[in-house]
Amino acid sequence: MTRRRDRDGDRGSAFVEMIILIIPVLLAFLALLTLTGRTYAAALAADALAYASARSASLHTDQRAAQAAAEQALNESVGTWGRACRRATVALHPTNVGSASVVRAEVTCTSHRDDLAILRVQRERTITGQATSVIDVHREEVP
Repeated sequence: MTRRRDRDGDRGSAFVEMIILIIPVLLAFLALLTLTGRTYAAALAADALAYASARSASLHTDQRAAQAAAEQALNESVGTWGRACRRATVALHPTNVGSASVVRAEVTCTSHRDDLAILRVQRERTITGQATSVIDVHREEVP
């Protein structure tokens, strides 16, 4: 039995070829994972901002005061979400559910994905979150 001798120049070339093929796949997978996480974080942020806005608006019986309170809660909370939710706006929709008056807050914000160019996705995505809160009619009006 004779042993085949490798030429010195071919040693390890299969390993290098494998690495060259695997690295782009791993980078694309990492970028896709980042995109999924960022989209999920933006949806969580929009829902949390909608909840804060709806809760603040539910403490007021006057529509203008409710809108101002919702916008103030939105502005105070939006800073904690960083890149996940930018340029947030809130719209209030007062309705009745059975015998209870409720306010539904709808928050729309933008999630930036400009650093994920490898996936060729849109640079921005609009995310919407909604929350509903019962209007507290027995509470004193907040000044």
